[in-house]
Amino acid sequence: MLEKIHNHEAEKDIDCSHVNHSPKKLLRYPPKIYLWLFAFQLFNTWCDRLYEFGSYLFIMHVFKDTLLPSSVYGFALTGVGIVLSSWVGKWVDYVSRRTAVAIAIPTKRMSIGLMCLGFWFLSRYDFSVGSERSTIYGVFGAIVFFACVLKVATISLSIAVDRDWIVILTKSDSSALTTVNTNMRRIDLISKIVTPLFFGFLSSSQGNVFCVVFVGFWSLASAVPELLIIKQVYTLVPELAYSKVSQEHNAEKEETVATIPVLSRFYQGWLSYINHPVFASSLSYAMIYMSVLSIAGTMVSYLSWKGYPESLISVMRSLMAVLALIGTFVMPIMKHFLGVYRTAKASIWIEVITLIPVIISFFLPQNLLSAILLFGGISLSRLGVWVFDLSQTQIMQERVDNAQAGLINGWQYSLTNVFDLGQFLLTMIWSDPNQFHIPAIISFAMVVLAAITFTFRYHRIAKGTTVV
Repeated sequence: MLEKIHNHEAEKDIDCSHVNHSPKKLLRYPPKIYLWLFAFQLFNTWCDRLYEFGSYLFIMHVFKDTLLPSSVYGFALTGVGIVLSSWVGKWVDYVSRRTAVAIAIPTKRMSIGLMCLGFWFLSRYDFSVGSERSTIYGVFGAIVFFACVLKVATISLSIAVDRDWIVILTKSDSSALTTVNTNMRRIDLISKIVTPLFFGFLSSSQGNVFCVVFVGFWSLASAVPELLIIKQVYTLVPELAYSKVSQEHNAEKEETVATIPVLSRFYQGWLSYINHPVFASSLSYAMIYMSVLSIAGTMVSYLSWKGYPESLISVMRSLMAVLALIGTFVMPIMKHFLGVYRTAKASIWIEVITLIPVIISFFLPQNLLSAILLFGGISLSRLGVWVFDLSQTQIMQERVDNAQAGLINGWQYSLTNVFDLGQFLLTMIWSDPNQFHIPAIISFAMVVLAAITFTFRYHRIAKGTTVV
């Protein structure tokens, strides 16, 4: 029955001329509520993106001639995401909305502060005079541990706000969801544009040690306004205080959970996810994460090893974010004419096409042409990535009930992290920067496979023959 409903909704999406795209739907609540939400997003993403960009540069400053520590760092974060995302999702379902954000926000900010303390110690450590490797790896191990804590807190906050609060604030209206989602993504992308440039300025003018200290203190200070702002949203929207499911249902659920073994609950959650109509779309989304073809993570470490200055890397990462920002304006237009499924299909193939020059660049000498193909292709691919991201997010918001939002989205985070783990496995196996073209080729193949998977799913929906 659920699949029939999903197919019917998808068919309506394919013939989308009837959809009401009036932005007035957004004003279900006073505009100031959405402004508070967007203000929270600004504080949250600025701090996250500042640390995200700096972290791999911090690691490369310590371990200069290998990608292995960067890969281990990313591998650990992703592994934690795989193991704990579904449990975090279920936890978000069970606790109140206020509790979820009140725990997640300070946990994120404290974790970044403690990691920066570790990087500060390593940046001042004298590696030249018979350094004890146990001390170095002990501190790095502590950094990795707190990075894992940060990962869990980030997942819980994302599920709570992006996949639940926004649905409540828009009353699940498709046009309103598109408006709020795109504005939230734009704020994130503005942070992605500005923070690398800001970091590059600090690094060139004040040095790496100052950057580490600044990021740590900024994270700790950011916790207070974030908590105050999100409290405003919660106070102004009475529906956020309502239980997601009835108390009777919750009691039955808790009693049932208490009698079911852990592995059985895990298996039942997995079955609920793979049998849900959004699974194939979710799988396609997860597959594109097995990619090193973005100016982030190990790619930043690789570019630093290649000799590209941090200022250039910062500028190109910002350019990449500008193209992604353009994608947030393109997506509503495409959705208006094509519907959300066709928009998603077109955008993922745009990503495939724009990554072809990037792969070619790895087989050319390091010169201006190869740099243009590498940086230009990666930047252009962000347009497709973010249009697909927004489209798939809306598919999840519209097709998943609030009572299941934590469970299904938690499993999507887990699956996404499985594929994200793959990119770090690749760079651990081929940790020599001279072999980076191998992970790059495999990454491109995964993006192609994701596009094929989503296209196949879309055509089965269009024909009304989808079988889950």
